[in-house]
This record gives sequence, C-alpha cells and structure tokens, in this order.
Amino acid sequence: MDQSRRVDTSSGHPSAICASVPASPCPRIARPNDVPQPESVEEVTAWAGSEDSRRVELVYAPVFWVLLALAGLGFLIQQTVADPTGAGWNITINGESHDSWPGWVPWLAWIGVGMWLLVAVCVLVLRLSILRDLRVENERIFESGIAHSIHRASLDYDGEASWATYIALDHRIDDQRAARIHAAFEQWLARAGLPPAGSGPISSSTLFGAEAAGGYFLLHLPVSTTAGATADHAWMLITEPQDGDGDVIVTPVPVPKKLERTRRRLRRKAGGSTP
Repeated sequence: MDQSRRVDTSSGHPSAICASVPASPCPRIARPNDVPQPESVEEVTAWAGSEDSRRVELVYAPVFWVLLALAGLGFLIQQTVADPTGAGWNITINGESHDSWPGWVPWLAWIGVGMWLLVAVCVLVLRLSILRDLRVENERIFESGIAHSIHRASLDYDGEASWATYIALDHRIDDQRAARIHAAFEQWLARAGLPPAGSGPISSSTLFGAEAAGGYFLLHLPVSTTAGATADHAWMLITEPQDGDGDVIVTPVPVPKKLERTRRRLRRKAGGSTP
C-alpha cells in the first residue's frame, strides 16, 4: 500500500460512505462504560505529561545546562582566586601547581562560559513560558475535552516503522450511531488507504458530513504502541481547536491503576496544602 498519498476525499465519495452503511443496526462494538472525567487542571496536566517527556524537555534539561554553566563559572572564579595575576591558568593537581597554559586561555574560558550561561538562561526562560502556555492549554482541555473510547482499526501503518491505528468514538453518542461511524471509517480505509504518516486526527464529520459527527480516525496515538498489539489505554480526551482551525488536542487518559495512583497523589497534595 502506498502510504505517501494524501487523504482521498473524492475516491469513493467519503461523504456518501456513511450513507451507504446499512440503516439497520451495524454489528455492535464493545465500548467501555466507565467514562473518565478529570477532577482538576492538575490532573489533566498529569495525564498530558504521563506519556511524553515535556517536563524533562521544558524544565529539567534547561535547568541542567544552567547548573552546568554555573559550575563552570565557579571553576573560573576559583582559578581567578588561585591566580589573581592572570599570568597563567593555575591548575593544582595532587598539591602541585601547573602553569603550562598561556595567559589568554582564562579570558577565552570566561567568554565561552559567559555565553554558555547567557544562552542557557534564555532557553530556560523560553521553555518556562512554553510551560505557562501549556497550563492554559490544559485548562481548556479540562473545560472542553470530551472523552472518546478508542478502538483498533483494521489497518496498521506499515513503513519504515509500524504501528496500530485507531478509531475514537465520542462517549455521548448511542451505540448504533457509534457502530455506523466505525463502519464508515473502515469502508473509507478500505477504499482510500491510510493517510500520510504526519497526518493528524481526522474527524468523521469532515469526511462523511455533519450528520456523522462523533468520531475521529487516529493515525497516531500519543502513547507508546506497536502494530499488532492493542493499546492498554481505553480512553482519550479530545479537545476541539479554540479558533476552529488546526488539529484537535488528543490527551491520553491513563490506564485505571495509573489513574487511581495519580488521583490519590493529587488528593494528598491538595490536602497537604489546605490550611
């Protein structure tokens, strides 16, 4: 199968696919009943960060580089105190002083470490601003995110890497409508094939019309999964873009045991901060 072709919205007339699905009830699909609803923005933040390294990338990594630059600065200060004349870079090894470095080396080191520290601090400030933006995004997910059950699609992506694909169904729609949307997506996949590897979530209303709203095709899940294996996650929170333009936000809901651990931790933290 050619994985590089774009979503085919004309082959087979996707808008007519849903109508072609038999009006009689489609085979029922298994849908979980315990619909998860986040209890706080902090819980959404924990959900969103449970399957990625955003906190490491946005906070811990730049903090590490700032501390490393400060350690280098501390070393230079120590060398300056040990050799105030600046005649050479005084390095003490096993109690013996070595003055083999030319006098310009300390100045070059000061310039290098200073630039390193400046860049590291700027990156940290930038990353922290991104983290604040994520807080706003998580607030919107908490207010507007809708729980969708996820169901394995019949086609796996098979390219340089392979992974399973999924169909997400809004928990608010009835079982018959959910089954028809699922069947429509399967017919569309059979006719058009998979979208390109970089594709975002594809709405059933975009493909089949407003009367088929309530589902998404997910080429990628924001969790680790391998083709041929079913994801442990049963739910995703899906949040529509605020301005109606751009991809929806897909937030993984942790598996039940991890969800309970997260909630217990957050409740203890909230209780401990109460006067």
